[in-house]
Amino acid sequence: MTSKPFARRPPEGPSSTQFAATVVALPEPDPVEEGWAAASLSESVFTDASDTQGAMPDVVTDVDGVPDPAGDASAAPTISRIGRYALKRQLGGGGLGAVFEAWDPVLARAVAIKTLYLDERTGSAQGQPLDGLFLNEARAAASLNHRYIVTVYDAGLSPQGVYIAMERLHGRDMQRALAEGWRPTVEQVVLLLRRVADALAYAHARGIVHCDIKPGNIFLQRRNRPKLLDFGIARLVHGGTLPMPEGTVAGSPRYRAPELLTGAPVDARTDLFSLGVVMYELLTGRRAFEGQSLAEIDRAVLEHDPPPAHEVNPAVPPGISAIAARLMARSPAARYGSAVELATDLRRWLEAQELALQGAAGRSRVRSKGKPPDRDRQHEANERQRVSRRAPARSTGLCALSRWLLAAALLLGLTALALGLSGR
Repeated sequence: MTSKPFARRPPEGPSSTQFAATVVALPEPDPVEEGWAAASLSESVFTDASDTQGAMPDVVTDVDGVPDPAGDASAAPTISRIGRYALKRQLGGGGLGAVFEAWDPVLARAVAIKTLYLDERTGSAQGQPLDGLFLNEARAAASLNHRYIVTVYDAGLSPQGVYIAMERLHGRDMQRALAEGWRPTVEQVVLLLRRVADALAYAHARGIVHCDIKPGNIFLQRRNRPKLLDFGIARLVHGGTLPMPEGTVAGSPRYRAPELLTGAPVDARTDLFSLGVVMYELLTGRRAFEGQSLAEIDRAVLEHDPPPAHEVNPAVPPGISAIAARLMARSPAARYGSAVELATDLRRWLEAQELALQGAAGRSRVRSKGKPPDRDRQHEANERQRVSRRAPARSTGLCALSRWLLAAALLLGLTALALGLSGR
């Protein structure tokens, strides 16, 4: 355990975390493409999702299956402090910062602390813009209070750098879940994205566009209830936008909307495009836009039309495939007009599925009432056989009795006749 948790550290092999969610991509020389590179804080475009060294971690996460702490975090050893918070253990780290589990002694609760390394800010021309961008995340998220958006408690500057205090979540982000083999059903995808759409509708109604929707920024809690993370590059539509550090690229390459590449106006439909890319990936198990360099990925976003999801995965209903395709329309005018409209369509599809299931169950109950179960039918058949076997015996008995009575009547008649004749 290091005595300087805020000191810049060189990479020591692959990161132990598989989440990648941050704010910008900083250019560096790269052998793949001369003159450009993506030492991305959000996602490396040259490696799989599991390679996130240099990535600023998501807001909060459990690493390598670490279980929830047995007791409160106050009992754990303190490794350092930032502001009023006692840092207990590191949950994840990247090239520019880290996320810690911490204890808030004032409110007596565990929190997650997101930080930037101190010496990365000191003497750096980009330090002030990145600090501002970092605090902008806190301002954007702190103004939102929604069940599917991570809650921000506090933010500030300290001698150790800037920090944000957020609710401590337990689970894993969607990127890590996919890397670990999670494959949701179509119904699970629709329900999950309907909830994310509800969160986006709430944020958009308050003038905030996220601008970095991707699997790494959708955190899955118990029963896969989502929490939308990381408003680091959120744009305040009605109040202007924080200037980005020179040479930075906003967003994550594989999920960026075309307007982020062309400099066209950004609005709520920008988030819907990115959500459509996430939806496509969940439905098909593959990415919508591939490439080995930023230029190739950008070209794919601007020119490539992914095959419909139902053609890639026949289990996907054409109606759901059409929703994903509409979200990924290159022109914003061809997409859904709002997250509310999207959430409404997804909710209607789920309700139609539920009604269809209820109808099938009702028809099954009606059939069961109209026809006796096999056991009852067999019982009735057996009863009919027993009746049919007894019927001849009863018939034979009746015939014999009739003949006996007839004979007795004849005998009596003959006897009477004989007595009459003798009397004469």
